[in-house]
Amino acid sequence: MITATIQNGAYSHSQLIDLTFPIEEEAMVEKLGEIGISDSNIVSCHIVKISGEVPALCVLENNCINADELNYLARRIDSFDNYELAKFQGAIARAGICTMKDLINLTFNLHNYTVVTDFSNLKNIGCKHYMDKNIGCPSNEIEKLDFETMSRNLLSSGDSKITPYGVVFCNRLPIEEVYDGKMFPDYDYTSDYILKLEVRRKDSPTENPQKTWLYLPASEVEIASALSELGAAFLDDCVFTHYQSIMPCFDSVFSESEDMEMLNTLSNAISKILDSNMGAKYKAALQYEYCTDLDFAIDIAQNLDCYDFYPELSSPADYGRQALLEASKFPSDDAAFKLLDFSRYGEAKMKEDGVQSTDYGLICRNGKEFVYEFCQKPGGSTRTKRR
Repeated sequence: MITATIQNGAYSHSQLIDLTFPIEEEAMVEKLGEIGISDSNIVSCHIVKISGEVPALCVLENNCINADELNYLARRIDSFDNYELAKFQGAIARAGICTMKDLINLTFNLHNYTVVTDFSNLKNIGCKHYMDKNIGCPSNEIEKLDFETMSRNLLSSGDSKITPYGVVFCNRLPIEEVYDGKMFPDYDYTSDYILKLEVRRKDSPTENPQKTWLYLPASEVEIASALSELGAAFLDDCVFTHYQSIMPCFDSVFSESEDMEMLNTLSNAISKILDSNMGAKYKAALQYEYCTDLDFAIDIAQNLDCYDFYPELSSPADYGRQALLEASKFPSDDAAFKLLDFSRYGEAKMKEDGVQSTDYGLICRNGKEFVYEFCQKPGGSTRTKRR
């Protein structure tokens, strides 16, 4: 956690607030609003003090920064283990890194540094140094390597700097600029999303357009932040050029012409379904309906009670066996059952009941009315609106 004491950079004697990063977008916007900052995506936050678990970030004090950048940086740091944090802080101290852009890029280039905090185990030092430079090593190769010699060569290289975070060595590897100061690199800080859209303005140039990631479901504040980053007023001014979903059934289904507000509606509906542990039933319903339409996918999500789902059954034989047991009231271990053709009966019974097999279990429509709110009812009749 990183706590920043912030004031509005436009006023030298403005009110101070403390923000602890990483922070949810809505909470950050609300707190910044208390000191007259309406846009977290501009360089308007004057850092008075940094405290918390990353003291090296004191390099940001007495500077104006972009709160969105600091929040992104904090999320990156939040995933570090102790060694990665030592490398991050040691690199700041060694290289004098102090801009938000360079700090964010550093989080993607930690392999360029080796930090030694304990000199008692030469083999361990050599192993860490090798792993840093080679970003891992096959386990069957490790026993063949002389890590103690590697350690001695490193320590005698003369290329070291003592810092409060350990002795820092630079591995002289190429530095990759992942963050260009405009679009944040894709980073799944949270898996609590249904769809992830790479968004750009419709009127942006075809070559190197400014883009950002929008994670759905998104709140109004999160959408506004993405639009601000792109310099757009409305989602209708934007298109998405790439998307990913935690629902494999949606892979390659949606085109960039889809309404992003509707995609957000779908994501909200699916999020509620997953919270209710009904994800398998929803996926089965999509397969049952051969759904490849955004509007219909939303309606299915809002009408799951119109389906009977049997996740424990996977074949006609399973369905036939269960149907016969329920109809006959005989115990399941009755000898007569061994003579029955469950598969043949199950196929006929599934056809009669409208039951279909899916990757997630058996499913069918029941007698409840399906309310068509977003798509048109089959047959072309006027759709029924929810009340």
